[in-house]
Amino acid sequence: MKKILFLLIIFSQGKAFAQVEISYLSGIGTTNIIPKTNMGVINTNYTEGLGFTMGCIAEYPIFKGHLYVKSGLFFSEKGALRSSNPYDSSLLGKRREDVYYVESPIQLQFKFFPMFKLQAGIYNAMRLNMFPNEYGGYDDSYAHYENRYDFGYIAGLNFGYKRFVFEVNFLKSIKRVGVESRWDSEQNKIVLSDDIRYYNQNLFFTLGYKLFTDQNTEN
Repeated sequence: MKKILFLLIIFSQGKAFAQVEISYLSGIGTTNIIPKTNMGVINTNYTEGLGFTMGCIAEYPIFKGHLYVKSGLFFSEKGALRSSNPYDSSLLGKRREDVYYVESPIQLQFKFFPMFKLQAGIYNAMRLNMFPNEYGGYDDSYAHYENRYDFGYIAGLNFGYKRFVFEVNFLKSIKRVGVESRWDSEQNKIVLSDDIRYYNQNLFFTLGYKLFTDQNTEN
């Protein structure tokens, strides 16, 4: 009896795992840093730049092939472009503020068509290049990133054909990632202010391939 029960447990676990689809994705998109003042006014010194993302996702059906849970792990380049002159964006061109994250999205998916899934959820991210310079600021940065973590919402669309996967996702911070930072010549140090708060905002387009899938569920 114990052997039969053990075999049933192994079979059920194997069947559950067989329903999991694991895919590798990589792609590019627009990345931006959104500054907001205490009055809710958005500072427009930043402009969108190009960033990249790469990682793996796992999708598991939870309700009759229409509802899925998806999780993943990605390495992403975020950041934005900003004028080298903070007082006149038309001068001296622009330079890139790069911020790199390892992030893990968790989404609920709804399959509304054989090859399409709507998806929405949250993401948690940890910044990797979090090393201040000798002056207490960050090189090539106008923001002081006092938060190593980024937390926000993610929503998008998943399209699958056979073993190929295409996704588009919009991500935006809920928790601020930085505050205004400026050099004070009188105090000879970086001075921080909470008057302007910074948030990440990204739109990624990714293309991928299913590394593991239940053959019966392939389109």
